[in-house]
Amino acid sequence: MYTNWFAYVASLSLLISCTPSAEEQKSKADQAQQVADAKILQANNEAQQKSQAAQKEADGKIAQANAKTQEEASKAQLAANQNIRQANDDSLKLRDDYQVETNKAVSQLDNKVDGLKVKAQSSQPKAKARFDSMMPKVVAQRSTVGADLASLTNQTAQSFTSYKTKTDHDISDLKKAVEEVAVNL
Repeated sequence: MYTNWFAYVASLSLLISCTPSAEEQKSKADQAQQVADAKILQANNEAQQKSQAAQKEADGKIAQANAKTQEEASKAQLAANQNIRQANDDSLKLRDDYQVETNKAVSQLDNKVDGLKVKAQSSQPKAKARFDSMMPKVVAQRSTVGADLASLTNQTAQSFTSYKTKTDHDISDLKKAVEEVAVNL
């Protein structure tokens, strides 16, 4: 009986010595938790570093895109400004050329009218009377052309075409009136 009991006590001793104690198990569990916590902390740090690096890279790309867009906008604005200046220069040249052309045409008509006035002084009374009756139309037409020419400097590139059409028409009417006087003199 003692042998059985002895075998029982020996088995129990062996079992107790093979089974870790609760304290050892708690210690192992705490160590495992600490290792897991360290790995989680390391993983979180790596994720945060990767996130910050990705954000920094994205910020850099955004800054590059903004700089490129700004540069392209500046280049486009520069080109637009150059085109506007060129258009204004062309418009001024066109206006200046037109002013020279119209002044020359009007000056020729004024010279012709002056010549007709001299001719009318030495013409017969009937022809002089016709001349005198037709001259108010010429004077009125010349006044209209004079007003047109005076407003030339106020014309913009947008209004110049319609201004030119009107002035050309008025000069043509003046020319017709002067020719009519010349034919009847």
